[in-house]
Amino acid sequence: MLVVGSGSPSAGSAIVRSAKGRTLADFSKTAGWAIVTLQSMTTVGRHVEFTAQPEKGDELAAELTAVAAEMQGVAGCEQYAVGRVEGRPDTVAVVERWRTAELRDAAAAGADQDPRFPTIIGLLAPDVPPRVTDFDLAPGVGVLPPAREGFTHRNLLDSENVASAFGVEGMEARFPGGDLGLERTGLAHHRLPAGARAPFGHRHVEAEEVYVVLSGSGRARIDDAYVDLRPLDVLRIGPASVRAFEAGDEGLDVLAVGPRTPGDGELLHGWWKD
Repeated sequence: MLVVGSGSPSAGSAIVRSAKGRTLADFSKTAGWAIVTLQSMTTVGRHVEFTAQPEKGDELAAELTAVAAEMQGVAGCEQYAVGRVEGRPDTVAVVERWRTAELRDAAAAGADQDPRFPTIIGLLAPDVPPRVTDFDLAPGVGVLPPAREGFTHRNLLDSENVASAFGVEGMEARFPGGDLGLERTGLAHHRLPAGARAPFGHRHVEAEEVYVVLSGSGRARIDDAYVDLRPLDVLRIGPASVRAFEAGDEGLDVLAVGPRTPGDGELLHGWWKD
């Protein structure tokens, strides 16, 4: 990851350095350096526009995309995306989102050891310094609050049963995320009495879900497929697949876990009719 820092902002200069201080590019003779900082809310973001030498935009984008692939799994990195600017083939933008500025800077500590960076610097237009905007993000679509520190302990059955709205006698549905203080994870507990079927299917836009059978038996319908379920079975379902559950003779007790994605789900009432 590149760390882009100002040299002497009042003079319009800029130096691109690794986190260890190694100079990767010096724009100190170039006017027009710009770095904008917006003030705090929650997670931090960074937007960087790089200008490549003429007809080198594709090569620069490919190198930065390779860097982005390596950022997966880096502590605190929630987004590292590379894009092209319409109508400006030599401009490549990088959008980053980090849990904290400290984690962002820690991730950059080994940048000067990456053999890719001399190539990236060599592709940049020498007279156009990167434009960097650092900002902090308020919660919104795709931006969730940071996970809470410490731990929370609660019994699933302590959360409110909201199943009366679903119209199935004896059905139980609990969503303990609020009671647990979950910020990034969705959690639901469902119980169906013997022989009962959920009155609706549902699907998501982005959320992948995992279902764990705690007890009982039954089956799941996923699109046009049927899966028999028994205790301790684990079922992963992709976002776009419609799913619903039916209990066997012993009832069915299921725990659903996935990413927290407010407004991502769609209910399909009466979907399972056979």
